[in-house]
Amino acid sequence: MFVCSECGYQSIKWLGKCPVCSSWESFIEEQEVRPKNKKLSSSKYHPKLFRDIEESKAVRFPTGIREFDRILGGGLIEGEVVLIGGEPGVGKSTLLLQVAGSLSKAKKILYVSAEESPQQVSFRAKRLYADFGNLYIVGDDNVLNLYEYLKEYKFEIVLIDSIQVMHHPDIDSTRGSINQVRSCAEFLVRLAKTQNVTVVIIGHITKDGSLAGPKLLEHIVDCVLYFESELVSSYRILRTTKNRFGSTGEMAVFEMTSFGLKEVRNISDIFLPHKDNPVAGSAICCALEGLRPVLIELQALVSKSSFGMVRRRSVGFDFNRFSLLVATIEKRLKITLSTQDIFLNVAGGVRISDPAVDLAALCAIISSFKEKELEANSVFIGEVGLAGELRPVNNISLRLKEVERCGFKQCFVPHGNMNEIKGGKYPFKIVGLKSIEEVLKIIGG
Repeated sequence: MFVCSECGYQSIKWLGKCPVCSSWESFIEEQEVRPKNKKLSSSKYHPKLFRDIEESKAVRFPTGIREFDRILGGGLIEGEVVLIGGEPGVGKSTLLLQVAGSLSKAKKILYVSAEESPQQVSFRAKRLYADFGNLYIVGDDNVLNLYEYLKEYKFEIVLIDSIQVMHHPDIDSTRGSINQVRSCAEFLVRLAKTQNVTVVIIGHITKDGSLAGPKLLEHIVDCVLYFESELVSSYRILRTTKNRFGSTGEMAVFEMTSFGLKEVRNISDIFLPHKDNPVAGSAICCALEGLRPVLIELQALVSKSSFGMVRRRSVGFDFNRFSLLVATIEKRLKITLSTQDIFLNVAGGVRISDPAVDLAALCAIISSFKEKELEANSVFIGEVGLAGELRPVNNISLRLKEVERCGFKQCFVPHGNMNEIKGGKYPFKIVGLKSIEEVLKIIGG
């Protein structure tokens, strides 16, 4: 079997280009071998009536890192398997060491360092100034040996750094290959469920930002976290893309310091550099990341094109949605943008997908085009339809509480959300808008 090393697509013959991810010369020949693990062979089960199953509560324990616990849903759970992915140097191993240092006061933890020697990990851990009381470390890359360690030392938590370096001796292929990653992941999940231990795994990512190895790796684990960072920024964004024991889409922000990762709790303040000094082409919006409202600044730059073909770019904002907004402005507001270069940026390097930021993006584009500043201390919330109407957004009360916390004086929302906020007492002005024609009156023109 030939397997694509980028996305895991399988073919019975070698292909020069992968039909799924379009990668060139990425197919590697693999032998489909399933390991025989007699140690963890499960006993025969008997079907039960659903109503006869006794409900048992999962034992959840906090790690002591507040933001990390929040995106997990309150902490780790016994028998849970968590996968953390991110670019090299983003801070995955540092986060794992900080979690280990916090939990080692009450739990017995095994840190499996397959990439580095224990001396190297110890050297890096000195700057964290943590108390590693019950933390054990082993420089082993054989996944089968973990069962022996658990049986002898009775560990409660196992930390794997990283899954691409671990290998299964029954699989005749190189480390990091599709078969090796799949077999090691299946063994770790089976180990967690049968021995009731919590397993946290670090995974590498490919050049396109997805987790390396087969997609099965994300399917079989209980929780998938992604570490994101800009190259020149000290801030790290941790996102939840899958969580069987909590909500998905949650976001936590950490700052990388000389003493490790530091929690950033008031993250709205990071993304608002022009809160008190408004400029043309800048608009503030309130986006939801999971269940957490975040105030973010959208910046637009509209200038006359110097070439025959106009340029349109968006950073942190979905380009297809950006194109729809530009077309809506031209059609509904009769503003000619066909000769203008338009650039849209989400300040702070964060990526947002909430449709409620459409109104702020539209206001930023028009503000830059007309060279007119938006009203100071104003927040724009709303989804823009192709007919030019403003559509209601969800969790409007949660968003308005965040606007109140940050001290803004005015908030523009869709008229359809006004019924939800009737009776609510807010110390700022709330204006309901029905269409983008009313938005144009606010900006002027």
